[in-house]
Amino acid sequence: MEFSGIQCWTAKTPILLGIFAVTLITASSAGAQAEKSAGHSAEQLEIRQLLDYAAAAVRAGQLIYPARGSAMSLYHEALVLNPDNPEARRGLERLVDHFLSEATAAIEVERYSKANGALSRARMVDPDNPNIEPIAAELRLLENAERSRTVLDWRLVAARSSELTPTLTRAGARARNEGCRAVISVSSDAEGRWIYEQLSRAPGERRIQAQIRIASPSAVEVLCFRES
Repeated sequence: MEFSGIQCWTAKTPILLGIFAVTLITASSAGAQAEKSAGHSAEQLEIRQLLDYAAAAVRAGQLIYPARGSAMSLYHEALVLNPDNPEARRGLERLVDHFLSEATAAIEVERYSKANGALSRARMVDPDNPNIEPIAAELRLLENAERSRTVLDWRLVAARSSELTPTLTRAGARARNEGCRAVISVSSDAEGRWIYEQLSRAPGERRIQAQIRIASPSAVEVLCFRES
């Protein structure tokens, strides 16, 4: 055995040093793994909180406003932390579906400005959602349609009066044109079917496309579409 200063070396010294080094490496690796696991758990907790806050914002009607704290912003924050989080993605899809339903309902009653607003909000949530463009295209067609509307005397409609025959025949002739269709507004489905029968007596071979709406006043509107 050789002594030099404060050092003492034996044949076993290299083995002991090796064991010590392995122990240090193992401890360091375990510590890093624990730190990584703790960080992952903290991230998961943050995502869970964001999703819970988003659900609460939906219940409160805060879908896209305020800019911070809305359901839209909270879902996007969750996706920043985990771009593949399925709950956040479904949340954004539901928001888009909500605004598309608003747009469709507005189109049905010809409130085109409201429909455009709903589509704008859908694009704010997810501009790449494939369900937006078909509704937007339909809206553009309706906004650019050539319209001819005739209000009918409801008493003559209720009586199925032949006095309406000339008026309805002219409307039917317009509705037979390519790219045109009729919108029939009446107080009952039976009245709508009767008016459609009168429209169909107009000369021509093309089948008349028509939609019956329960609405007042009684009317026939012919829409002819052209691409915007």
